[in-house]
Amino acid sequence: MVDPKHIHEPPIDPLADTNPSIGISKVQLDAPTENAGWRRTVGLVSLIGAAVLTLATTVLLLTPAPTPIFLQPTALPPTLEGLVIEPTLLPTATLVLATPVPVIVPVGEPTISAEMMQSLLQTAPENLTISDPMIIQRDNYNPFTFIRQDRPRSEVIQYVATTGDTIYTIAERFKLAPETIGWSNNRRYTLVLRPGDVVNIPPVDGVYLQVVGTRTLAEWAAEYRVTDPYIVIDSEFNDLSGAQPTDVPPSGSYIFIPGGQGEDIAWNPGVTVDSSGDTARQGFVTGFAPGDPGSCGSVNNPGGGAGWINPLPNGTYVRGFSNLHTGVDRAASPGAAVRAANSGVVIFSGWNTWGYGELIVLAHGPFLTLYGHLSSRAVSCGQLVPAGSVIGGVGSTGNSSGPHLHFEIRYGDSPQDPCATLPDVCF
Repeated sequence: MVDPKHIHEPPIDPLADTNPSIGISKVQLDAPTENAGWRRTVGLVSLIGAAVLTLATTVLLLTPAPTPIFLQPTALPPTLEGLVIEPTLLPTATLVLATPVPVIVPVGEPTISAEMMQSLLQTAPENLTISDPMIIQRDNYNPFTFIRQDRPRSEVIQYVATTGDTIYTIAERFKLAPETIGWSNNRRYTLVLRPGDVVNIPPVDGVYLQVVGTRTLAEWAAEYRVTDPYIVIDSEFNDLSGAQPTDVPPSGSYIFIPGGQGEDIAWNPGVTVDSSGDTARQGFVTGFAPGDPGSCGSVNNPGGGAGWINPLPNGTYVRGFSNLHTGVDRAASPGAAVRAANSGVVIFSGWNTWGYGELIVLAHGPFLTLYGHLSSRAVSCGQLVPAGSVIGGVGSTGNSSGPHLHFEIRYGDSPQDPCATLPDVCF
């Protein structure tokens, strides 16, 4: 120990620094350093932590990447064919599976294999009748849509006539009455229909017309025998929602009258006239309704006799001749004998598409006679028939409401009143 009493302090120089020239502190030379224990502990912990971190880093760097497991797809049921199975990568450390589970990822639209397509084509239904309403269905393959072919129409469509078309063939094609086609179009079509003519085809039976003038909706309905104008106003085929019976539709617009009825139509199937040869034969009828199933084509017409007889003497007169009804109707029991009204040659024998049904037409020089709605025919094309011979039986075929004979006399293509030639057919 140094005795403080023996420490000499030099004299103070007034020009020198006023701070002490020697720092004096009390030092205990034989005592341990203050807080030395906890300092050593912190250092040791830091050293161990650094060593552990270094070791972990080394292990991560030296450990190889985990081996991936690719899940193999199992066999798919038929309904899943066309879907692509992609492998799913899972780390080894987290995968614990008893059975591999495929992950299915759809790609684009479902397809079918060539084998399935061939099988599908071989299982097409047989004996389909296209004219009947049907449902096309494949029970074994879900992707197909079922399409009905008897969907009702809700609008008027336009049909372009082609060679061989008649009002009756068009009406039959669209499941309508021939009068509906006649009333809904140019009246000329009922006399002659030419290829290229545009025909209005209503969705159901009735009258489709262009209104002209200042008639009200109620008046238009009454014109075509519809007593309730709201049948026209509320029809889904017209855009008349909110209209009143007293409203006047714009002139030139079109309306459809469901169930409407127009005038009686005088159907004219068409007659061909021989304009060649000698003058004695010129103007003789040689063909009737060309293109119809029963037409005989061009037939040599030698002319007929002068005597006329009642073709159905036991029949009952029910309807006479007019500009809209070109013959006489006589009712009788089905099968009653129909006789030739004059001697002549058969120029038509078979089905007629103009509404006469089973029809026979005889040519008698410049005249011809028609016998419509027959149940049977007893003569054939080109046959010479004596007056009074049985040619067929009474029926109700074609556009007929009951068994009767529709009898006509024509001069060339012009209908004549049978009562003027054969008065007894009108009694």
